Amino acid sequence: MNDDELTPDPGPLPEPRGGPQEQISVLMELIGGLAGKVTALTRRVHALETADSEDEDGPSDQPAPWVVFTPPAAAEDREHALNGHTPEWTLENFVAWFNATYLGLPGSPAVPIPDCWHQHPGLAMEVATLAYSWRRANVGATANVRDAQYWHHTWRAGFATRLATWIHPHCTDGRHRPVGAPARLTRFAPAPATQDETSKTQSGKEEPT
Repeated sequence: MNDDELTPDPGPLPEPRGGPQEQISVLMELIGGLAGKVTALTRRVHALETADSEDEDGPSDQPAPWVVFTPPAAAEDREHALNGHTPEWTLENFVAWFNATYLGLPGSPAVPIPDCWHQHPGLAMEVATLAYSWRRANVGATANVRDAQYWHHTWRAGFATRLATWIHPHCTDGRHRPVGAPARLTRFAPAPATQDETSKTQSGKEEPT
């Protein structure tokens, strides 16, 4: 639907006819049509600015028709937006969903993402872009079936091939081993307590009786 379909086109200005009262009525009708179009355009601009498409196109976090399984919950979903979740929550949910969906033939690259993915910085960065590129291709106004298929053909396949370069072989069996870049806190993690805060906490504890 384009903007011209939102309200009827008032058409060319009619030739003045009749007395002043009739001409005023014609002008008021034209003004009413233009006002309706301005109102409709204002609503559409507001929806684009707030990314909250509550019009006929549906909510901004609605999965596309080709998404046959319920997508992973994300901090960006409107139903979770007020719960204080960070993007890390989005990634945790995506990893669980990915492992339940894209497990393939034994011995193939289609293996689960190990539970210790967040302890390997390079892998954590790849998981983040993998999750959000999937969401952009499959959820909301940006969903596009070509991008969704490209994600399967290129992004997921490339990620599966590189997965083994980020982790120790034991990590795939649930036995995490540090390898490569050392683990570190993300920018979403709570700031560690300072020495003064730790001392205050310890001094406030009651002595055992």
